[in-house]
Order: sequence, then C-alpha cells, then structure tokens
Amino acid sequence: MLAAELATAGLVIGLMLGLLGGGGAIFTAPLLVYVFDVAPLTATTVSLVVVLFAAASGLVGHAKAGRVQWRQGLLFGLVGTAGAAAGSLLAGALPEQVLMGAFAGLLLVAAYAMWRPPVTSLDQSRRRGWPAVVATALGVGVVTGFFGVGGGFVIVPALVLVLGFSMPTAAATGLLVIAVNAAAALVVRGPAHLDWGVALPMAVGAMVGSFAGSRLARRVPAARLQRGFAVLMMGTAAFVAVQVGTA
Repeated sequence: MLAAELATAGLVIGLMLGLLGGGGAIFTAPLLVYVFDVAPLTATTVSLVVVLFAAASGLVGHAKAGRVQWRQGLLFGLVGTAGAAAGSLLAGALPEQVLMGAFAGLLLVAAYAMWRPPVTSLDQSRRRGWPAVVATALGVGVVTGFFGVGGGFVIVPALVLVLGFSMPTAAATGLLVIAVNAAAALVVRGPAHLDWGVALPMAVGAMVGSFAGSRLARRVPAARLQRGFAVLMMGTAAFVAVQVGTA
C-alpha cells in the first residue's frame, strides 16, 4: 500500500471537509475497506485519526477569528466522551459485516441531512434545557466512537438548535467537539486496531485538502455542492449495502 495513494485519498477527503465544513470524513472507512482492503474496525479507527487531525487543523483558523465558544464546546465534547467510549466498545464487539451495514445506514442519514436546507439560526430564548444538551452530546459521541466519523452533519445543527449558536459559531465550535470526541474514542480503542502507516499519510493529506477546500469554498455555490455530495453519499451507501449483502 503506497503512502502516496493514501495521502491522495486523504487529500480528497480533506477537500470535502474544507468545502462543506464537515461530512467528508464519512467516506474514509468505506474507501479504506473497499479500495485499500483494510479491515472495517481498523478502517474506522484510522478514520478517527484523520478526523482528529483535520478538525484540529481547521480549528486554528476559527480560533484566530474568535468564532469558537471554548467553554461550551469543551463541556459539550466532554459529556460526549462517554458516548464516544460506548460507541467504540460497541464497534469492537459487533461482526464486521454488521458494522459496515450500519455504516450504509449512516451514509443515508448523512445524505438526507445534507440534502435539506441548513439550519441557520435560532432565537436564544428557545434554547433547550440541560437534559436535551446532555442527550444530544452523548448521541454525537456514540456516532463518533462507533463509526469513526466526526459527525459534523449532526453536531452543527445540534449546536444551533440545542445551544442557540449562530451557524458560523456552531461550525467553528463543532470542530472542537469533534476533536474531543475523536480523541476519546481513540483512547478507548487503543493501538490494537490502529495502523499508523495508513493513518498518517491520510491524515496529512486531509489537513492539506481541508486547507485548500476552505479556500475554494468561497467560489463554489454551497447549496449545489451540498446536494452533489448528498447524491454521492447515497451512491456510496448503495454500494456498501450491496457489498455487505453479497459477502
């Protein structure tokens, strides 16, 4: 397996992340499993590394611009670590075919979320109480830990709807939540299913692609791009489902 090929794959994933502000990492595990012949549990663990590197890289620019709500983001992320730990343990306990079948379902959910118009604002007086915040944070953590994805398509709307953030603040703070949850899931999974020879080239490529994608995003119509990626997710979900069904 060539490092250059993995870095190129990471670059493409990073471009998606940069262009959309999230969602691109959801392609990491299927790509590793069906193109690079990596075991599903290892693929989702490597995906966590890619997500962590890309989120940390993107967080720097947002932090400089003052868009990150550090206290609330850290609290949301720390609550979610319990869900991330539970999701990681569950992923390790299930058969690989079940894991990939569930991944096909996640792709469809993400495609639906991306196809819909984005949630952009919420009156601060309509913010949810702490039980909803805790439940949402735990749910986001489970998604990250189980599938090895950032879950930006869940986190950003959740921060808008549950905490009343503006869209730019939610997108920025969401990267902090993603980084915290991904780090927690990696700690729980440990080194047994982590191949650094696969993870590092992809992570570096994703960081470069994320930076380039964020620059290109200003020139591309966001709604058209989002729907295009939603169609790509649906196609990938169908492909994964067929592979699982014929295995």
